[in-house]
Amino acid sequence: MNIKKFFPICFFLTLGMLLVTILVQAQDKTAVARPPRPTYKTAIGGKFAPFALTFKTFVGDRNRALELLADFDDGFRLTALYEFHGDLTATGNLKWYIGGGAHGGYFEKGVDEGIMFGIDAVAGLDYKFAHLPLNLSLDWQPAYEFITPGTEFQPGRGGLAVRFAF
Repeated sequence: MNIKKFFPICFFLTLGMLLVTILVQAQDKTAVARPPRPTYKTAIGGKFAPFALTFKTFVGDRNRALELLADFDDGFRLTALYEFHGDLTATGNLKWYIGGGAHGGYFEKGVDEGIMFGIDAVAGLDYKFAHLPLNLSLDWQPAYEFITPGTEFQPGRGGLAVRFAF
């Protein structure tokens, strides 16, 4: 799959869903003065730096979440993270989270190619808009590679995720 063709399609689909949602919300005259607690069960979207598809779902008591990331930067990498969330605001729309997990896949860097496997940590902030099905998160996701041509620490992962929440 060519990422240069895939990224614009995802971007414009996400932008279109966001615009339709804003228009529908603007027409809603029944909104109460105090916004409802902005919670969500599941969200799907994109994460930038490097670009990845992201799927996040809360499990159990809504303070724990499972996040799956698929990115295509120099090959393919699938990451699974287990996250613990806590409220930063009384309304619950801004949360902090920390967690960990693992990743695996294959890489293609110049003439080098092969499989990869490692562990990941994550720490970040998660925001859910009260009247929009939109979730934003910003995090840092350092990783440690065990299986590559050389074992290495990768401190530069993480970024901004934009998700459609339902």
